[in-house]
Amino acid sequence: MSQNATLRIAALGSGSAGNALCVTDSVTTILVDCGLSAKETARRLRCMGVEPASVSAILVTHEHIDHVSGIEVFCRRHAPEATVYATPGTRRAADLPSKAARCAEVSRMTPFTVGSFEVLPFAISHDAAEPVGYRISTEEHSVGIATDTGVLTEQASQALSGCEYLGIECNYDAAMLAAGPYPAYLKNRLRSCVGHLSNAAGADALATLAHDGLKAVLALHCSRTNNTAELAGSALTDRLREIGLPGVPVAVASQIDVCALTHADRPR
Repeated sequence: MSQNATLRIAALGSGSAGNALCVTDSVTTILVDCGLSAKETARRLRCMGVEPASVSAILVTHEHIDHVSGIEVFCRRHAPEATVYATPGTRRAADLPSKAARCAEVSRMTPFTVGSFEVLPFAISHDAAEPVGYRISTEEHSVGIATDTGVLTEQASQALSGCEYLGIECNYDAAMLAAGPYPAYLKNRLRSCVGHLSNAAGADALATLAHDGLKAVLALHCSRTNNTAELAGSALTDRLREIGLPGVPVAVASQIDVCALTHADRPR
């Protein structure tokens, strides 16, 4: 979005080498995960005009290293007052109290407030201790993030209903994965109900969640080995066209650079 928009959303990085997503209304700034280095997280925040010290919360989806590896140094160097939020299972599995001075536990489908945002965690289906996605809302706007999930769970469908902005996982293209270099056990893990969404599954999830008020969609966690940005983006764009929403823009998050949803608020 433009600097004058109420809400700005940007994936700082998305993929197996590190994940972090920023949501800010210029009053409150939240990170969803912090799996990039502290230095790179700070640099990419500044690229979108956000000072790292303004981060007031880090919402952790699950304990895998590509989602939590930057938390300790980022909090110590840039945002010592930030609170790290996670489910009890994620908190234990990631040993978050050793990484941040301020930690708080969250419960699935129990909303809580961070500054000007209301946050709703919801269950996702991944091979982790107690993983969640998040809906982040103000009185006027809402963004939902569902990544690292083998299926769109019932809680995810409920929590993400009506979101203006959606971040949906499109991890792999089925044909590329089948023909690719990964060993069989890893291919089976990715395809499983506790693995990752394929492009087709991500498109199916989007079709379930799409509505006339949808403003933009962000494809997340696109594999550099088993997918391309073109395939992921086309899967979502084609499905939006099929369901009668051809004007909704689709962006594909990058592993190496900031990917912002840069569309200014539109009148309804």
